[in-house]
Amino acid sequence: MKKRILWIDILRTIGIISIILLHIMGNTINTYHLSNNTYPIFINLLYFSIPLFIMLSGMYFLNKDISIKEMFHKYILRIFLVLIIFGSFYSLLELIFLNKSLSLSYIPLILKNILTGNLWAHMWYLYLVLALYIITPFLRIITKNITKQDYQILLIILFIFTILIPEINYIFKTNIAFFIPLSVYLFYYFYSAYLTKYNFSNKYKIISYILGIIAIILIILKVNIFALTYTSLLPFLISNLIFIIFMNKEYNNKVLTKISNLIGKSCLGIYLIHQFFINIIFKLLKIDFIIKSPYLGLIIYTFIVLILSLLTTLILNIFNKKR
Repeated sequence: MKKRILWIDILRTIGIISIILLHIMGNTINTYHLSNNTYPIFINLLYFSIPLFIMLSGMYFLNKDISIKEMFHKYILRIFLVLIIFGSFYSLLELIFLNKSLSLSYIPLILKNILTGNLWAHMWYLYLVLALYIITPFLRIITKNITKQDYQILLIILFIFTILIPEINYIFKTNIAFFIPLSVYLFYYFYSAYLTKYNFSNKYKIISYILGIIAIILIILKVNIFALTYTSLLPFLISNLIFIIFMNKEYNNKVLTKISNLIGKSCLGIYLIHQFFINIIFKLLKIDFIIKSPYLGLIIYTFIVLILSLLTTLILNIFNKKR
């Protein structure tokens, strides 16, 4: 069995807990129409979570020799099947909820929903991962043969045209027409692979710390001239800060190791399932901790959803291994 790398599992744990928090707060604001001014700040701070996961994937795949065949059978096919299975399940639940009935006529609608991405909101991430996995073997050709200097130039170009120019357009309400029509997620993908392939200086580490802390302060102070999405500047600076803080760190805490390893290897399952339990709690059971205690209730909700999602993932993994 391949030995797990603790600092990577710690980052996965931070990422998945952040996503659960993000979605619970989003559901809370939409469901209870709270005027709590702190929740939107927390939500904006937690946008680092998806960039962090993309960085972890890029670090792993782009520094690894992997063939198109291996990528397809081991990773692409798995994500595709997961998308079909969970997409069908969530689409079926929505149709039953809307129509109060079960019918074979739902099958074409389910297939259409999967094809068009008209599923529960969190499922968009699977389409993104699938696309990145499909092109990974070709991106790997670049990272395997590129020089360090050319790698730096590539990252600068991607940063300018996928993060910086959109941010300038947002801040100054302009529309700079010079851009490269590439997703910012490619930048995250390449960037983390670069960080883990080459040693970066203490000066770069300090600059990353400073910029990450400034990004956090700007969000807390609600300096709203900046865009705040998974693809914008401030969340990237925070994800970069967190990545560099934990990168290659060693820990001897047995409890931390066990918890992080358990959650880390179950991240995909937790991500897929957590929204189900959030909807059950908010929409079906209508359990309320939030109104009376917005902060303690948030912690309780997060803990419950995390544990239920983790246990469900572990049970499904056991059944899958027995097949």
